[in-house]
Order: sequence, then C-alpha cells, then structure tokens
Amino acid sequence: MFTGIILKMGSMVSLEKKSSIEMIIDVDLSKNIKIGDSIAVNGTCLTVIQISSNRYKFNLSRETFRLSNFNDLITGSFVNIELPLTLNDFLSGHLVSGHLDGTVRVKSINRGIESSKVCFTYQDRSWKNFLVNKGSVTLNGVSLTITDVKGSFFSVNVIPHTFNTTNFKYLKIGERVNIELDLIVKYLYNLM
Repeated sequence: MFTGIILKMGSMVSLEKKSSIEMIIDVDLSKNIKIGDSIAVNGTCLTVIQISSNRYKFNLSRETFRLSNFNDLITGSFVNIELPLTLNDFLSGHLVSGHLDGTVRVKSINRGIESSKVCFTYQDRSWKNFLVNKGSVTLNGVSLTITDVKGSFFSVNVIPHTFNTTNFKYLKIGERVNIELDLIVKYLYNLM
C-alpha cells in the first residue's frame, strides 16, 4: 500500500522485453530495501528481484506492461519512486494500491506561480464514474486532487513543490501517464 507522496525520482537504466519483461531503475534509496520488497515506480507496485548498489531490478507481468507507460520510456527517463506505507508513516496523500487502471494522455499544461493546471484525456468512458471533482487520482504515482471533469478529460492542479520534485516537470503534451483511479471510490461503486 502506498500514499502517492513521491520519495524521489530515479532513472530507467534498461527495459528488456524477452521471454520475461525486466526493468532496472537507478535510484539512491537510503532505506534498507531487500529482494521481495515492493516499490512504486511511476505509481506501479513492482517487486524487487535483484539489487546491485543503487540499481533495482523488477519483473513486469504482461498485464502491468500493457497497462503502463513503461514501453514509452527510454534509457534515462525519470520515474517517480515511492516506498510502501508503514504503520508509523503519515498518510499524507490517499490510499494507493499501485495497481494501475491504465494510462491517460497529457492534453495541456498551464504553468502558474501558485500552481500548474495539467489536463489529461482518457479513452475508457467507464472511468468517468470514478473521476470525481475534488476526488483523488494517482498519476505516475503522484496523489492529486481532481479540479475539473468534463467529457473525456479531467484536470488537476499541481503545486510547485510537487511539480518540481516529480517527473511532472518533464511532462510533454501527448505523453502517456500511468493512472490509478481512487481505490475507495472503486470499492464503493462496486458495492452499490
């Protein structure tokens, strides 16, 4: 379980798509991470299978690979990193499982002094049930509040700290971003 509060950025070292899909991320984590631990990479819960210095290797299932933006990344691409929530952590964001729903595309970026408004388009019409004005959404692992939902797009406001300490500062129009819809809204919707 995660909160969507990004610890730091790492960079993708390699992505191999052979009989299995393996990705290596370079990131300096001061925590004692071991093989079998989970790390959220761009909001995707991945299990560490190998550690060498600051390099962490992960297997990706075909489903995770299909739903994520990892195929769009090139060597050196920045990725957002979050370690799992512990019982003594602050829950500063919202509950995030790290299980992606898919991707959205950046429609527009309006940089501002107090905040930047980023608009995203989505294809899956059923997602409109889970995109609630003032509700939560996780984009590339970042916990954000939805500020506007219209038709096939939604917007979020990103404060300068979040914009500058995550890979949001590298976003480009048309780029795909990983999305996890609000976990609680999904459960409530399915209960009704």
